[in-house]
Amino acid sequence: MTKFGEVKADFGPLTRGLDDLAKRQVPFAVARTLTSVAQTAAVANRRALPSVFDRPTPFTTNAFTIEAARKGRPVARVFAKQRQAEYLRLQETGGTRHPEPSKLGGTGGGQALVIPRAIRRNVFGNMPRRALATAKARKDVFVGKSEGGTGGFWRRLADGALQPLAVFVPSAKYKPRLGFQARTAKVVRATLAPAFREQLAKAIATARR
Repeated sequence: MTKFGEVKADFGPLTRGLDDLAKRQVPFAVARTLTSVAQTAAVANRRALPSVFDRPTPFTTNAFTIEAARKGRPVARVFAKQRQAEYLRLQETGGTRHPEPSKLGGTGGGQALVIPRAIRRNVFGNMPRRALATAKARKDVFVGKSEGGTGGFWRRLADGALQPLAVFVPSAKYKPRLGFQARTAKVVRATLAPAFREQLAKAIATARR
């Protein structure tokens, strides 16, 4: 469970002038409000993904979830699940991606990221899980370096030319583009007050007098 930032909600202006009955219901209403706003933010971030990424996978679109607030703990969280957060973090903050020890490419034991070129991709634009293994099994494909020194999976064409199926690079740079923090803050600003009024009205209506 990973969060990309925090947004603080100020209920002070919304609770001024309340009578005693309403004040007693504030903690309950605040918890319900924070949970509701977090749910709205999670939905907003899920719906925005197709405009951020080209054909995001269902695994990516299901990245965001929430942790509900409670009466004694007025904090709600909207966050990316751990596995999705591993690759979404750089999309939010920007930075440089380096290869993981379990995902090595290249030759001679060197570490590298594998970047697809002419290799077959699935409907989401990604390499299928066994695409590289399938390519490597072909007689016209080899893993090594081109004449220019670039490592990768290469297909030797009929005329002798080499077609890059996937190439190895030492790192990849990302620019911030996810917009999770800004989008979540926008949702909080737009929905906090009306959500609190709704939840407080419900709490008062069901309160024991």
